[in-house]
Amino acid sequence: MSSSNQKTPKFPCVDCHTDCCKEYTIFVNAHDVYRLSNGLNSKPETFLELIGAKDYSLGIKVEEGLVDLALKQKNAACEFLEEFDDVFRCTVNDFKPGVCKSYPFEMKNGELSQMSDIMCPTDWDLTGFKEMMVPHLQKDESEWKFYDQLVNEWNLTHAGQPLSEFLKFMLEKVKLCLK
Repeated sequence: MSSSNQKTPKFPCVDCHTDCCKEYTIFVNAHDVYRLSNGLNSKPETFLELIGAKDYSLGIKVEEGLVDLALKQKNAACEFLEEFDDVFRCTVNDFKPGVCKSYPFEMKNGELSQMSDIMCPTDWDLTGFKEMMVPHLQKDESEWKFYDQLVNEWNLTHAGQPLSEFLKFMLEKVKLCLK
């Protein structure tokens, strides 16, 4: 319930053509995969795509090679982007990846800022979104640190096993973390 005194900021996404969902590869971390898997009631393999890792120290070492995890693409866009009456919208909005929730914001020197190379058709009102985005960006950063540690642990103890084993390992680690 909102009071008449509170001004709800306008989401520029409402007027957007969702270019970010069409142009970017959407990399995901362990918490993203966990939320998507639970929200969709699906195994991660149904929505994940393996991308060759560009950074040897951060890539997942599995039987399939050195990889990173990203969302599958469909029709040159995120597979969860669907068209409704000539407007594209996210079908997993309630549990979409943190990077999608964060876009087009980042933290610079402890302050909320808009990324310099955004695809948005308009600037965002930073003051209107600060209260919502700062905690989210901090949570997202924490989840990526967790994921990096998880990948390092996997690479040290299980490297070369199949991706399916990594996904089980990863989901179990997230479950334990959330308890």
